[in-house]
Amino acid sequence: MNSFKIGNTEFGIGNVQFFIADNLLNLEISGNDDIFDELTIDDNCEWSWALYPPQIYFRDVLYTGKDIEVDTDFLEEYDVALYMMEHNDFIGTLKLSDSSIDICGQVEIDGELLSLVISIERKNL
Repeated sequence: MNSFKIGNTEFGIGNVQFFIADNLLNLEISGNDDIFDELTIDDNCEWSWALYPPQIYFRDVLYTGKDIEVDTDFLEEYDVALYMMEHNDFIGTLKLSDSSIDICGQVEIDGELLSLVISIERKNL
């Protein structure tokens, strides 16, 4: 079930940092280094320009126990983005349950709007 997918590319799950304190959510999820290295061996790969796997982050986001809808207004209030050689705005949804973390939406990278889907089982966090 663990997946970090941008467009049609699966980056796998690498480092995950997750905690909620004082109703503030902090979450950082990185793609897997080994999978990224395999993807970028070919200089013609669409990600060959990147130096390391993508990372999505939500920093000090007010969390009330409900799904988080990220839109342009939300981005002006909170520090949320996908980092891949630059900070790219993410628009979509973050859903937390006892068993999983699910992120679904879109991100613009290098002028192209791509789907972003991340799913992580919480049993190991």
